[in-house]
Amino acid sequence: MTGQRAPINQRENYMAEIPEVAETSDRTLNRMVGATVVVLSVLLTIGNIKDGNIVQNMQGDQASKIDLWNEYQATKIKAHLSEDTASMLGAMGQSPESAAATKTAVRYRSESKGLQDQAKAAEADYDVQGRRDDQFDLAEGFMSIALAVSGISALTESRRLLMIGWAAAGLGLLFLVSGFLELPIHPDVLVAFLT
Repeated sequence: MTGQRAPINQRENYMAEIPEVAETSDRTLNRMVGATVVVLSVLLTIGNIKDGNIVQNMQGDQASKIDLWNEYQATKIKAHLSEDTASMLGAMGQSPESAAATKTAVRYRSESKGLQDQAKAAEADYDVQGRRDDQFDLAEGFMSIALAVSGISALTESRRLLMIGWAAAGLGLLFLVSGFLELPIHPDVLVAFLT
């Protein structure tokens, strides 16, 4: 009788012989893990968006800094050339041309000071944004650890692992808040080790 189905009563007997697998007795743990995963996922997403914007600002600061230092150097060279020209014209007895060249040199010196200040400001902003980027990177790292440990805690039904996950999440949250509020929390030793 190949291809034919067993009578209904035989199927029922077969189903009755399959032992029931007990479901996890601690549904509260699973709920806590589920809530932890959702909260951490949302926080990671928010942190990644902000971190991406900070990286874009850093790239802009870096480009501005390079451009401003290049312009500063060019202006300093123009100032030196104008001073040299003024000196040569003065030595040749051409006072009006020498005075004009001196005036041009003074203008370039003034411009170069402004360019130098702008380049230093872009450099300082880059450094500040870099520290904030580190904070968001640490937040992401600790929250990723928290997600992994929390997931394992559900599989092993271990509340201790969930607590360890929450501790990692707490560190991640500390760095996330520090990044958003620009707090001076920055573990230089850890960042130096990771970079």
